[in-house]
Amino acid sequence: MKNLKLMIAAIALLMGGKVFAANNQEIISHISYNVIAATYVEFAHATVSLKQAVDMFVQNPNESTLAQAQAAWRGARMPWESSEAFLFGPVDSLGIDPMLDTWPLNRQDLDSVLASSSPITTDMIRSLGTNLQGFHTLEYLLFGDGVQTNSRPLSQFTQRHFEYLKAAAQLEMEYAVALANSWTTHYNPEDASTPGYVVIFAQPGANNPFYTSDAAVMEELVNGMIAIADEVANAKIAEPMGADINSANSGLIESPFSWNSLNDYTFNIRSIYSVYTGTYRTSKGPGIKAMVERHNPQLAQQIEQQILACMQLIQAIRPAGGGDLGQAILTVDGRARATQAMEALNQLQSVLQTQVLPLVDKN
Repeated sequence: MKNLKLMIAAIALLMGGKVFAANNQEIISHISYNVIAATYVEFAHATVSLKQAVDMFVQNPNESTLAQAQAAWRGARMPWESSEAFLFGPVDSLGIDPMLDTWPLNRQDLDSVLASSSPITTDMIRSLGTNLQGFHTLEYLLFGDGVQTNSRPLSQFTQRHFEYLKAAAQLEMEYAVALANSWTTHYNPEDASTPGYVVIFAQPGANNPFYTSDAAVMEELVNGMIAIADEVANAKIAEPMGADINSANSGLIESPFSWNSLNDYTFNIRSIYSVYTGTYRTSKGPGIKAMVERHNPQLAQQIEQQILACMQLIQAIRPAGGGDLGQAILTVDGRARATQAMEALNQLQSVLQTQVLPLVDKN
């Protein structure tokens, strides 16, 4: 062991005192396959489980099957929200993001559909606006209005609730499976000659139709992290808070019916952590951190700690007596905790923007 340490030290000395981190191509390949594609595949599987749980609830509605369907909704929410640092490629070009996750929900029109006698089918829901399908439609149907509690009483479910739930869950699964297939099989579902987008993203070069260099991919990844840090701080948290308690608007909160907002935002920042560290589930490999380490190891470690701190501060917004962001923004101490989280997120965004993004062009 002593001889091995001496050998490593000698090699480092010959290299000018540096032990080189992974190169950009190794970073890109790992993130492409083991973070991004893996997240979308997990998401597709989770929506299959959600569809199965909803079907069980519809077939046998009771407290147990309702709880299972609610848990499956939360389970599908995790990989989806954990993908928001990389909302580029097919999720954007195929228009899948708004079909899965438009919010706020148009409750008025949804209630009108439920009160009507029009047949409820997957195709009918597909033809409606994006704010009448997707995660938040399912959320409202499963959890209720989220005002006093985050669980809809069984007595409030009607036959049309069940029909809409079943069809909407089917549609959500179809979109998620299409997204996973676009990354793993054909990025253009209408052209079988196209590879999965993971191949395009993992192999930049002069002949690549979207990314002509490693730097183009690295820039896409860093900008994705910057964008979601900004969105969580300055849209998802700040907009519902308003300027003061009197202007707080819980109607602007994402996932308000399930009281899952703070988990959503934590998973959003976890997506930054996955891209930055190259860690997703049990898979570990080089991430953007490896690029930063080549220039400034201390900064690389500092940023990882900032990301982890942001996730902790988001969770800390939750009121001690229960509830979620909607309850927290109506109290002085809750707003103070939310402000602290926003400040940390904005600091993280600034570091990524001013200290990490410029490194892309130095490699």
